[in-house]
Amino acid sequence: MKKKNKRSYRKQHCAAAGIVCLLVFSSMSAPAAADEPYDVYNYNYLGEAVPSQAGYLAERSVSGLDLGTTALNAPADLFKDSEDFFYLVDSGNNRILKIDSEFTEIVQEYTSFTMPDGSETTMKNPKGVYVSPDTGLMYIADNENSRALIVNPDGTVEKEITKPTSTVYDQQLTFLPQKILCDNAGNVYIVLNNTTKGAAMFDASGEFIGYYGANSVAPTAEVIANHFWNAIASEDEKRYRSRSTPTAFDNFDIDTVKGFIYTSTSSGSTDTDIVKKVNPEGYNLFDYMSNFTWGDLFSTWYSGTSYKTKIVDIDIGDDGSINCLDSTTGRVFQYDKEADLLFIMGATGDQVGSFTAGNVAAIETKGENCENIYVLDAGKGSVTVFGQTVFGQIVHHATTLYNGGYYEEALDPWLEVLKRDGNYRRAYLGISSAYYNMGRYKESMEYAKKADASARYNKAFERYRSQWLRQHLTAILIIAVVLIVGIKVLKRVLKNKRKKPADTASSGSGS
Repeated sequence: MKKKNKRSYRKQHCAAAGIVCLLVFSSMSAPAAADEPYDVYNYNYLGEAVPSQAGYLAERSVSGLDLGTTALNAPADLFKDSEDFFYLVDSGNNRILKIDSEFTEIVQEYTSFTMPDGSETTMKNPKGVYVSPDTGLMYIADNENSRALIVNPDGTVEKEITKPTSTVYDQQLTFLPQKILCDNAGNVYIVLNNTTKGAAMFDASGEFIGYYGANSVAPTAEVIANHFWNAIASEDEKRYRSRSTPTAFDNFDIDTVKGFIYTSTSSGSTDTDIVKKVNPEGYNLFDYMSNFTWGDLFSTWYSGTSYKTKIVDIDIGDDGSINCLDSTTGRVFQYDKEADLLFIMGATGDQVGSFTAGNVAAIETKGENCENIYVLDAGKGSVTVFGQTVFGQIVHHATTLYNGGYYEEALDPWLEVLKRDGNYRRAYLGISSAYYNMGRYKESMEYAKKADASARYNKAFERYRSQWLRQHLTAILIIAVVLIVGIKVLKRVLKNKRKKPADTASSGSGS
């Protein structure tokens, strides 16, 4: 009886141990976003949405009450300066809150400013804010006061920009600043809500220069037809014909290191110029990506309902990453500086990590490798803070090495990424490039094939073929020489064989 009890106990003990091991293994192999209120996914080489490890997890939601002030009212913008202070535009309360780097308390609250003549002025429905790392000044899009303010940290106004009197600016248009930024030369760029010519550009003295970064007109069938008929129409007919105008972009950010301005466009009937990378000359460096899709590859919910991606804000991280905020789905799409998709996070809903549909307003990042992402939800009046996971850290480390040209150094991190997520296509491309630069072309071909990267596969194949030929050149030459000599010997032998019967026949006839 005792032996039976012992045996039974051992079986139960082993079973319990097995269950524990299984649970531990399951927790290790399960996606890191099991507690997130949305499915974590990415896209494979076929363009299919597949489950993926989470690069970020929603850590907390911060309201005005959490910051020790009154509730936020229709907040419109969020910006982080070079010293990691945050500036939150609380439009409905006509104030700007300066928040500490940990996003836990308010450092300063701006509700009024001192004008150069000593008078006090207040904001009316401000929409955007920017703090220059070069000048240290704060730039404010004071929307319903029809002006932009350039303010010192102490709250004194350095300059006020109002509606230009230039003939280049249509005097029938109102001046309603939406977003604002400044480049390292002191030039000020202002997004207006009533022009499709691009951002209004002012020099450091506040003089109107012109427009910058206008979107292009999408070459649709209707646009092409209108262009054709306008070309052959008379002047009277042209007056009554419709004109094709570009869609205005409605938000932007600047890469303070390289000086490129990135714009985002949420409206429009086509996917043209949803995200642009504009150089100082105004040329879109993403022009070659005309077929590229920003946001979800397929704009259809699992229920079959179609939707359109609306990128309402864009942030360029310290590592050059491109972070796009989609108001339709409440999702954040993070790309590296080469526009390769890294992570997708967020959804619409009420839980932490999900947002009010159509009401997300702004996105910011913090850290050299985008350790944190901040999303401003105007509907909830709160900011959600996302923190980077271990998987996200490894991916960003590998991406930084890879984009810096350190392909071999990036190999081990990419291999670690694949161990954690076998669906992560970016890792296959990184490993293929690493092996290519190491001269291991056969392995490079294998990983390029797994990533369905035909151009990269062909490039590796050409090198592999050349490498194989060099390695076996001596053997090939020896074999070629042996074959040539063998063929010559064989021909001579066959020739001699044919000659002997002929000689025999001739000697027989002579006798």
